[in-house]
Amino acid sequence: MSRRNSTPRTDREAVLERLADTIELTHDRVESLEIDSHEDQELQIKWIRALGYLSGQYRKLLKDEDLDEMAEELELLQAEDGDRR
Repeated sequence: MSRRNSTPRTDREAVLERLADTIELTHDRVESLEIDSHEDQELQIKWIRALGYLSGQYRKLLKDEDLDEMAEELELLQAEDGDRR
């Protein structure tokens, strides 16, 4: 994740950090489950679904951040172009 030194931490960055931590914990949980019964297998499937959902949300937030950064850069370029005229 790209952050400028002078930019304060945003809510999005805090959420991304929390999601990353939760994804790691969920992944560890999935790997550590011992499948001894049908119920254990169902539980593992639920954890895998949760992991997939969390990963998707993380990806969406990163994509949104990229779009916001591109919009800011476009505004700067348009402002510079307007100053040159």
